[in-house]
Amino acid sequence: MLEKLNIYNFGPFKTFEMNFNKDITIILGPNASGKTQLLGAIVGVFYGQDSISVNDNTNTEEMRLSLKFKFPDSQVELIRGYTNNKFYVENHTHYISNNKIFRLKTNDINEFEPIIINYKNNLTEFNIELIKKHLLQFQIKDTSMDLLLRIINRIEKTKIKNSYKIHSGGDMYILELLFYLSIALEDKTKLIIIDEFAGMLDSHSASALWDLIIEVSERMQVIISMSGYRVPPLDLEKSIRILPSVDYKKRNNINFNYRFFDSLLIENRIFNSLKNKNKIVKYLINTQVEFEENITMEFKEVKGGNPVDSILSVVDQYVVAYLNVERDTIGTILWGISDDRIVKGVRLNYTERDRLRREIVNKLSQVTPPIPSQVCSISLVQLYDENMNIVTDKYIIEVTVLPHQSEYFFANGKDEVYIKTDGGKRRLKAHELQIELKSRK
Repeated sequence: MLEKLNIYNFGPFKTFEMNFNKDITIILGPNASGKTQLLGAIVGVFYGQDSISVNDNTNTEEMRLSLKFKFPDSQVELIRGYTNNKFYVENHTHYISNNKIFRLKTNDINEFEPIIINYKNNLTEFNIELIKKHLLQFQIKDTSMDLLLRIINRIEKTKIKNSYKIHSGGDMYILELLFYLSIALEDKTKLIIIDEFAGMLDSHSASALWDLIIEVSERMQVIISMSGYRVPPLDLEKSIRILPSVDYKKRNNINFNYRFFDSLLIENRIFNSLKNKNKIVKYLINTQVEFEENITMEFKEVKGGNPVDSILSVVDQYVVAYLNVERDTIGTILWGISDDRIVKGVRLNYTERDRLRREIVNKLSQVTPPIPSQVCSISLVQLYDENMNIVTDKYIIEVTVLPHQSEYFFANGKDEVYIKTDGGKRRLKAHELQIELKSRK
């Protein structure tokens, strides 16, 4: 089992250590407390330079990540370090019983190479039969199994050719989780890492997944991170590790590279061996989406000949509006869907897509108080026609905003403060700010 993690000069951590349970460990903390960077430290030991971002090549400080594994007869420590602008790796084995050295030589920590589940995985292909094969083997509560099977049946009814149309963010999250768990079980993986577990789910769906995760933990070690607004089941209280707040503005020059999530499944042996992969299609052009606008979901149709400027003119306003609303769910803005829920799409060529991503990131970097990059994510989702063919250069632009607590109101680069309303957003005037602040005390 993975027994212990030690961190020195990585992400927001100067020095940090954490012990893990053999079944489930739950890392609990608010957004921007370093949960993903902590999990990224585990990933970084396995994958090295590809998963680690060095922001300043002139940095002379040393970075050191250590994982300690416990076996029946030995302890193995794997170290990944960075010094003098070079990465290095060390491997140490401490034998407990000298008469078992021959068997110890068969210990291979590569079997602990983790499967990682994150809401930013952007799964585009899966295999529904593999999911059903493993799900039906579990002995979980009837209510939990019924809920998960209903979701799978609902997804199966959307099949067109070899593709499935999935609109619901909750269904998509559950499908991704079930598929990654199935990959892990098929591959007999010994370690699975789940970042921001159940963050976008209702309590019933989250409860069903907890039942499943508890069963999974009897077959492999599970490490989960959760935001503080989600409470794990009471019987898992001994599995919780509270992560103290950190000053992410003092982040070290060496961090986990979030983009690495995108490449993990592509390189997985089991995934690549699947013969029948089902495509996930989220949006069909000129069809009506099933979900509706509300305080956590905003549709924006883009008209005119300059879609990039149209989006950039308001994106920071909507982001700070969501940040200033006390909520425990993800806020989403969808450009390319009309008020009557019809998928229109936004036409963008490569140059426009590149500029849009760069300038959204730039605008969000001007938000005050500063927000960590993982609070907001930007996705350009490809559109399909009724025959499941890609519509060239047409996208839905999804901007999601995680809950993020602050004692201050957030403002955009123009020092404008907005709050989210059911009908859109509203800019607060000076006296309205005072009234709002008073009402929150």
